[in-house]
Amino acid sequence: MRRPLAGMGIALVAGVIAAAFGRYGLLCLPAVWIIGIMIVLWTDSSFTYVLGLSVFFAVGFCRMMAQEKEPCELVGEIQGTVYKVQEKEQSVFVYVRDKDGRAVLVIVKKEGDENSQYFKGQTYFVSGEAEEFSEASNPGQFDEKTYYESQEVVYKIWSKEMILESEGGFLTRHLRWLEKWKISIADFYEAHMSEEGQGVIKAAVLGDRSGFQEDLKEYYQKNGWMHLVVTSGLHLSFVAMEIYRRLRKATVTVGISTFLAVGAMLAYGYMTDFGDSMIRAMGVMLLGLIGKMLGRRTDGVTSLVLTAAIMLLWHPKRLFSVGFQLSFGAAFGMEFGQWMKKSCLQNKKRGWTGPIFVQAGIFIVTLPVILWTMYEIPVLGFFYNFFMIPLISFIVPLSFTAGIFGILLGKPGVFVGTICLKAVDGLLWIVHKLPSKAIVCGKPELWQIIIFIAIFVCGSFFVGKRKKTGQALLVFGCLFLLLLRFPKDQIIFMDVGQGDGICILTEKGQAVLIDGGSSDVKNIYKYRIEPVLKYYGVDKIQVWFLSHGDKDHVSGIEEALEKNKKIGTILLPDVNGDETLDKIQLQAQERKINVKEMHPGDRVSGGNFEVICLYPDALEMTGNKNDHSLVLYVSRAKKKQVFTMLLTGDIEEKGEQCLAASDVLAEVDVLKAAHHGSSTGTGEAFLEKIQPKWTVISCGKDNPYGHPHKEVIERLKAIDCPWVSTEKYGAIMVRFRRDGYSLSGYQKKD
Repeated sequence: MRRPLAGMGIALVAGVIAAAFGRYGLLCLPAVWIIGIMIVLWTDSSFTYVLGLSVFFAVGFCRMMAQEKEPCELVGEIQGTVYKVQEKEQSVFVYVRDKDGRAVLVIVKKEGDENSQYFKGQTYFVSGEAEEFSEASNPGQFDEKTYYESQEVVYKIWSKEMILESEGGFLTRHLRWLEKWKISIADFYEAHMSEEGQGVIKAAVLGDRSGFQEDLKEYYQKNGWMHLVVTSGLHLSFVAMEIYRRLRKATVTVGISTFLAVGAMLAYGYMTDFGDSMIRAMGVMLLGLIGKMLGRRTDGVTSLVLTAAIMLLWHPKRLFSVGFQLSFGAAFGMEFGQWMKKSCLQNKKRGWTGPIFVQAGIFIVTLPVILWTMYEIPVLGFFYNFFMIPLISFIVPLSFTAGIFGILLGKPGVFVGTICLKAVDGLLWIVHKLPSKAIVCGKPELWQIIIFIAIFVCGSFFVGKRKKTGQALLVFGCLFLLLLRFPKDQIIFMDVGQGDGICILTEKGQAVLIDGGSSDVKNIYKYRIEPVLKYYGVDKIQVWFLSHGDKDHVSGIEEALEKNKKIGTILLPDVNGDETLDKIQLQAQERKINVKEMHPGDRVSGGNFEVICLYPDALEMTGNKNDHSLVLYVSRAKKKQVFTMLLTGDIEEKGEQCLAASDVLAEVDVLKAAHHGSSTGTGEAFLEKIQPKWTVISCGKDNPYGHPHKEVIERLKAIDCPWVSTEKYGAIMVRFRRDGYSLSGYQKKD
């Protein structure tokens, strides 16, 4: 076999992946044997090699399973040694290791003009409030716990006091000049670049994302450039290899040239906190240099696989880091693209096709990662990257050199550095004027990813033998992953914290929202509502109902209107005097969004669903705003299966009495409890009238109002109605089957 080490490294990585499925992952072992036997039959490998693959698979599997330990005890007072520091807008993230070697995140709030500096190697006594990382409570939401587990961080402490006990050991104290350089270079960028330019350059050169604005970050993500501006290390590895080549040309020995080149990379890695991408670039470069020292030809694929295997042996959960996946995916994609060019062109001299094959390789290999984690594809990014990759590889070393000149060479250095940074600023200004476009595809199913990988393997096999067949398979695999989705009817009571937000999805791919706001979660649309929509492949809200104008019901639509998100129609209750709703109506009309008022008896249909307005009739806003909430009756009918649901906004006793008197109420399958489970609503007479089979309560964890109130729970128990809450289960999912429907919690499936 041409790459025996690569095969064993892949088997080890496969073992780590299999362990993610628990004991069922051992079912993958027969697949390893089958692949190994195929390798034996088609190559000159022996059965001993098959045994080796099995051993490496078992090592990866056992190493990952060994990480599944009991949750560690949360301790609010620790002694920790700093190993990484991240500046944020309002706080400093200080990562420390305690005496047991566990990594803990200490969050230090910035107070006034105080700007305390923390350095690697320092030991602090930390006291504060310990807290677990939160899990995602909605589909598509960022999972803080998984992210920090992939970084090996076990919990966080909100610091109240940090007392310096030691400045660190000999090595860290004598390397502190690198960290001070980083701070000085960042200050130099801030002084001589625009706000947008310095944000990008600080992230790309120094790994400091504190100035990377949210709107700019979203722009880079939509164009598929995020991996280019998070210290990938690739451009600096080019610089290190150039140092090696020039030293060799100057007749410096291989050993010294290698030592100096690796030393330059290590110094830069230490300064930028050794991110996954940096370690990957360093590992590949180091293995390449070792190959040169041993007189062996460098093999990019083997170097990548071995580097990944070593990193996963050290910390297996790193596999679940998106940065790790994209970094290795992009690097492997480059190798795959170059191999495709060689196989398809068969050594024909067509140099202009090289970048096309490389971009195609990166796109194909990273496609499943992007769809699985981001749910959208940057359309223009494929074309932009033809100039963005070389541009970033040019401006990053230039900006780093400009920063060094600016802080070390006095006035002449400042003059030269300023000119360079102004040039970089100008280039980035042009880049930021480019249009951005992303197509929301939704998250593929796991079985789709597995089939895509199988198609990819088959296509790669045929590319070298039957080019057109192989190319057709690769194109088919990409289209299969991009386009094949199976929308289903379902209802999601989103966890929006202390607030309401209901999303109805139809089998035709349409989305209807009822409310969507929170009083305790900032940027609710960006962090809770939009991820749910993208997860299910929705890029436009067909209809958005608003029950009333309280912040915990409308903050999401206010944010969406401000950011010009796609909304078809907004439906409001027919009331006068609600200033918030009047403002929303004005903003919507300015953006040419259709706005209508709902009256009792009005109906809206979409797919198998129908929404009927029950309340209120036209009236003036007087007294309690909650009693003027829009009340909606939702029904779904398909193949003689009928499901009913009542959404009550924040109505209280007076509103419930009006509803009961109008004789429009009937028994329902699911009730959304009024006013987040407050005792002022969901009264006994009201419940007797509708006899819900299930009740859903939307409220935030540890909310200051004590929702849901025990009086409401007692009333539900009195009619034998089970209840679930977003506080306890995260998003509540209503899914439909042939024989009815089911309720499940996103966090707790029971």
